[in-house]
Amino acid sequence: MMIKKRIRNEDGNIALFVLGMLSIIMILLIFVVNLGGALATKEQSGTTVQQASMTASSVFYEEVRQVTYEYEDETLEGAVQAFFEEIEEKVEERTSELSGSSSYHDWTTNEIELEAFDQVLSEELNKDEVRSQLIELLGNEDIETEVINKTKSAIITNDGVLEGAELSIKDNRFYVRAANELESVSFDGFMDGIQENVYQESAGPKIDFLEIVWDGDTVTSLE
Repeated sequence: MMIKKRIRNEDGNIALFVLGMLSIIMILLIFVVNLGGALATKEQSGTTVQQASMTASSVFYEEVRQVTYEYEDETLEGAVQAFFEEIEEKVEERTSELSGSSSYHDWTTNEIELEAFDQVLSEELNKDEVRSQLIELLGNEDIETEVINKTKSAIITNDGVLEGAELSIKDNRFYVRAANELESVSFDGFMDGIQENVYQESAGPKIDFLEIVWDGDTVTSLE
């Protein structure tokens, strides 16, 4: 009887030991899965803000370019009239120059076109008459709202969340701070599931005339 009882006790101890080891393995497995999920969410969040900051920059460029290319007013004279008549031609010439430069050999066609527009417009804004007329003209357009709405859309498209998201202007660049949501795996009784926003920040390319033209707040909530 004593032998049978001892065997039953040993069997019970072995069963408890196996269950304990399985629990430890399960916890370690969940830890590894959650760690991988956290790293993946961080990377995804980085992609989200990068795409959003590039979208803000691209939309801003396009809105300003559309206004300057399409604006016509026969009452304008002198340098202001010449600016609106010649800017598209100047941008095309500058684009051709940059395309032939070794400094821009690894740039895309679109990047070179935007850089050419940036350079030409920045130069023209140094002329007082053109500067005042253009700022007044762009001030009548709701460029800021278009940039903000498209930036929000870019965050949502990349499965980001708008809670705590911000668009800011600094050093003539658009900065976007946003997050993707992390949902961790739980193990009842040992590990609780976590829902947390993983924030990242990214800046778009430098736009030399951004702070001159931008008529909105330097920091805008995207919530």
